[in-house]
Amino acid sequence: MSSTISFRESIRWIPDEASEPTDTVVLTGGKSGVFLDVRFFKDSNGLDWAFAGYRSTEGGKELIKFTHLIDSRTTDPLQMVDYGSNTDLPNGTTLERGEMINPATGKMTEYEEVWRDEKSIGGTTLFLRNTTSTSWYARVGDWQLALGRDSAGHFWAFQAQLSDNEWMITHKTDVSDGIALLPEISEDWVEGVQVQWNNDKWIILERP
Repeated sequence: MSSTISFRESIRWIPDEASEPTDTVVLTGGKSGVFLDVRFFKDSNGLDWAFAGYRSTEGGKELIKFTHLIDSRTTDPLQMVDYGSNTDLPNGTTLERGEMINPATGKMTEYEEVWRDEKSIGGTTLFLRNTTSTSWYARVGDWQLALGRDSAGHFWAFQAQLSDNEWMITHKTDVSDGIALLPEISEDWVEGVQVQWNNDKWIILERP
């Protein structure tokens, strides 16, 4: 499978009306199911939610499970319950139905999300995390996401898009050490190896 770039077009907490208060981008690896999901409120650098982990299927591929390994809303990400099922819509988007905690109420609530996906064919794909799992990065095609929690417990994230051969930061939180965009990838950055970059040790989680 190809890695994907997903943009959320709307969310509906049942029984409320659908809306889209955020710019949400998700990058998902085509082989391992590793993903980064970063959501900023529109026209701001206010972070709604950011998390990373692995996507898997259960129940004959009808049920999708998102396992959170780092999450801006909790320091115990494995407690997050995040399941959904997908239905392809006639206009090419995907309707995801599921149940998760509504941050406005703190209660498990049914939801519907509409997603628009783009497949990355022949573009750069890279997913990595540092060895302490406190920082995660991903690049798929012309999009780059990163998120993490620093030693003081401050959560940070950014979204970046490649435009005219230059990376443009579209949204970012305050990052104490400044934003470090991924470098040009060298040939020794292969899947499964550990590399040194940005004053840290990183594990290459997926690279085709």
